[in-house]
Amino acid sequence: MKKILALALALAMLLMTAGLTASAEEVGQPMAEKVSITMMNSKPEITAALQAAADLFGAAYNVSIEVTETSSPGDELAKRYNAGDAPTISIVDIANVKDLAREDKILDLGDQPWAAIGGKEMGAVINDVLYGMPLTIESKALLVNKTAVEKITGETFDPLKYQTKGDFEALLQQLREGGMENPVIINQEDWSIGSHFVQYFYGIQDGTIAGAEAFIEKVRAGEESFADNAVFNACMDMFDLYMEYNINKQDPLSADYDLNADYLAEGEAAFWINGTWAWPNMVPFVQDDQEYTIMHMPTDAGAQGKLLAQATKYIVVDKADASAEAQEAAKKFLNWLIYTEEGQNAMINECGMVTAFTNITLPPSNPFNVGLKNYIDAGLTCEAVTYLPSDHRSALGANMQKYLDGSETREEVAKAFDAYWAEHEVNY
Repeated sequence: MKKILALALALAMLLMTAGLTASAEEVGQPMAEKVSITMMNSKPEITAALQAAADLFGAAYNVSIEVTETSSPGDELAKRYNAGDAPTISIVDIANVKDLAREDKILDLGDQPWAAIGGKEMGAVINDVLYGMPLTIESKALLVNKTAVEKITGETFDPLKYQTKGDFEALLQQLREGGMENPVIINQEDWSIGSHFVQYFYGIQDGTIAGAEAFIEKVRAGEESFADNAVFNACMDMFDLYMEYNINKQDPLSADYDLNADYLAEGEAAFWINGTWAWPNMVPFVQDDQEYTIMHMPTDAGAQGKLLAQATKYIVVDKADASAEAQEAAKKFLNWLIYTEEGQNAMINECGMVTAFTNITLPPSNPFNVGLKNYIDAGLTCEAVTYLPSDHRSALGANMQKYLDGSETREEVAKAFDAYWAEHEVNY
């Protein structure tokens, strides 16, 4: 027995050593001399976890990484590049990647080992060049306090039961009659209602990127209008329903994001129009006796019962201002995230993400991501929007805010979208 135990322990140590060696091979050796680099993060909710991961990597690989955050990556990058002080690493949207690639400011990352294990498949690829590492797979969805719903309905909540506006409206009425006066939470930020919600206008035309692009091209050609589009009107019908049951409806443009997280966490409301990225904002308010999940947006047109899901943030490495040593340190950090236990833990457990990489087997660490994975496993996801121009949100977000507070009509919103696409091209 002792010999068997000794053999087992030796084998375990050998496997552990092999794993560590493989990780070391992918990441490489520490930098010979201390290198200082910067990282711009456009996912503010993970800044603290990201800095902690950067510090852990830096201590092992002789690299100092300063993490800064922004909610306007395009504007911040323009300012930093104009000043000759671009971030070495940037976490950005697909539109930013395309802009930077066209301007030849970022590295081709196609030679990195992670490209072959999901990195190129779900990464930012432009003209067959891999410019952006996919950081996280996310879904724009209804976040749900499952326990709060079940407490009133008396039955297990199954999101797939609610496919249409009528199905969902009946549930909201039941919740109101059961004492939850306003079960829906709507954010006021333009990135929420003017970008994430709006992407349903495109993404569920038929559930494919090609279908969405075909619709946009018809609008650009003057052959179709948002006002006459069945999916646009179905989404706006749902938005009207959300507004009727909005917990913030007395002053919708004063809604506080942290308070919204608290409303859902404690069950004061049951549905938050948001996305899987919001779990870190929920954590301070989460109740141990409450269960949470996500669901699709019920509609009467388009790809019913499906979530919009995609790689929503990408990591790029600067080549315009960064030295060769800085670029090398940046690539080491990306490999460290993907190939080491510490890096994987940082992404999955500390940042709360679902990743694209097939070598990572850690299960999702929060209930929103568990819900997303359930939809993915069931084949119930749509190809989400990746081609909107970088000024789409800033140009049209205000229209959705005006609609939310009643100062703009649906017809006016539709005209604003038509006018925008008459002057813009799809950012392929």
